[in-house]
Amino acid sequence: MPKEGDFIVKRSAFKSRAQVSMEYLIIFGIAFMMTLPLIIIYSKQTSNVQADIAQIQVYKVASKIGDYSEQVYYMGEPSQRTLDITFPENIEDVSIQGNLIIFNVTSSGMHYQVVKETASNMTGTIQKFSGEHIITFIAGPSVVTITDR
Repeated sequence: MPKEGDFIVKRSAFKSRAQVSMEYLIIFGIAFMMTLPLIIIYSKQTSNVQADIAQIQVYKVASKIGDYSEQVYYMGEPSQRTLDITFPENIEDVSIQGNLIIFNVTSSGMHYQVVKETASNMTGTIQKFSGEHIITFIAGPSVVTITDR
């Protein structure tokens, strides 16, 4: 026959286990609440870094195209050069206007332009797809013709 004290001991052990479980849940909840802002900050910083990398890549592409155009221009007619280059993603449009090469880029919700000015007048078209481009520069009498295959 159970004594009154025995029942109290069993009831006390059950309360102790429930309290420990509740404490673990509270600790897990606090740890999760501290980790959540770190995950959000990490994802935002990752997208910012990717946008910066894309901007730098577009700037390097524009610089290379401008450099090749000037080289062909200074070598004179009938010189020709071919550039094998990789375009990054997020390029919306590429246009050539006189002595300017203009890249319209959208990255991480930001729209911006990368403009490269050259000493030579240029004409032609450059396609906007990401990936490998083979661009040919042909010097003319007063203009460099650019074609993208």
